[in-house]
Amino acid sequence: MINSIVVPVEINLSTYFKQANKNVPEFTTGSDKPCSGIRYEFQFQKDSFNITTINNHLLSELHGSYWIKMEYCAACSGLLSETPFCLNPPIPFSCGINEKRPSLRIRFATELSVNENYGLSTHTTIDELKSLNPCEVTLFRFDATDEVIKEVKKTLKKQCEETDKQLSAISFQKEAGDLWKNMNQAVRIPYLGYIHFEPISLSLVKPRLDQNKLYTTLVLNCKTYLNQSSAKTPVSDLPRLNIIPSTPKDTFDLFTDFELNYDSISQLFTEQVKGKTIDFKKNHFEFLGVKVSGLDQKKLILAIQFSGTKKGILYLQGIPSFDNKTKILELTELEYDLKTKSILLKSAKWLFSNRIYSELEKATKLDLSTQFNELKKSIDRNLQKKTGDFSLQGKTHDVSVVHIFPTTDHLYLRTCLKAQLNVKQ
Repeated sequence: MINSIVVPVEINLSTYFKQANKNVPEFTTGSDKPCSGIRYEFQFQKDSFNITTINNHLLSELHGSYWIKMEYCAACSGLLSETPFCLNPPIPFSCGINEKRPSLRIRFATELSVNENYGLSTHTTIDELKSLNPCEVTLFRFDATDEVIKEVKKTLKKQCEETDKQLSAISFQKEAGDLWKNMNQAVRIPYLGYIHFEPISLSLVKPRLDQNKLYTTLVLNCKTYLNQSSAKTPVSDLPRLNIIPSTPKDTFDLFTDFELNYDSISQLFTEQVKGKTIDFKKNHFEFLGVKVSGLDQKKLILAIQFSGTKKGILYLQGIPSFDNKTKILELTELEYDLKTKSILLKSAKWLFSNRIYSELEKATKLDLSTQFNELKKSIDRNLQKKTGDFSLQGKTHDVSVVHIFPTTDHLYLRTCLKAQLNVKQ
């Protein structure tokens, strides 16, 4: 049976955010000085840089201010000089010098995904580049902001590439490799054998972002089975990663045959009825003990030893059934075997009374809730273990009987074990 084991993964991005802030240059400079027209040089200063996670998106916002020096040359000539020169004295003008600097707001958006090699893949772009107070020179009706934005964009595109480079260093390969190797387990369960977890594939839930953290879940898909051998199957190389949209159910189902010894069942029946008495029309009946055996592949036979008005053994046969809610094993379609019927008809017809039959019905019901609770506790204890850097944390939700097989030697209960297994680092 294929089952899933989930491993929550949480990565704090604060360190990355600090590094990204350091990688944004404090100053960006540029210039353009043609012979004629507008000439300029500028300096852009980073005032603040913040990265946040909002609505499952990674958003960066850069605020900065700048100054720009400009001059205007109406006409230019190179006839009388090797270096072209302005025919008239250039007209200087500026923004942000000896006055409040104009400012810009730049927003970045990062698309995030995971590749089949267990690494992050990102694509960062400039989502918005907006002037908060433009640098406009009234004399020439010239807005220098566009020139500054053009130059700043060149620098910021490199910043986008750097952002993607840093995020690509985040990988889940180590965690996945350790999980793949360490979860090849054979966990011993007393009285049942070994539960085997055999990895066959790995998946990763599409990451989500919240409060400056990246959350995802590694999902180990494995064969789960139970046998009497502790030998583990050799683990293969780490497979390529599958990306899935959501975390699958992390409860696994395991079918196994639970063997009950007839001597043990007989003892449980005897402990439950020994010493109980029935008085009926001057007749006295006392239970002494019960012995259970298999009659065929469908029925059980109970030999009930009794004393009182009469002494002897009653042989009852019936079909075993199990109530998973109450955890009671009982015999249905209960009847005396033919030999017992013959003897009772000759010597003790009163044992056929409804009162006696009703008490015999009760005597053929066995409460196994204690045994099943102990079984669940035993499984849970053995599913708590340390393996490498991971801790297994198992919890049994239910052990239910899906079929009963009586044999001449044992009573087999085919059970479905529902359990949850989480792995934490």
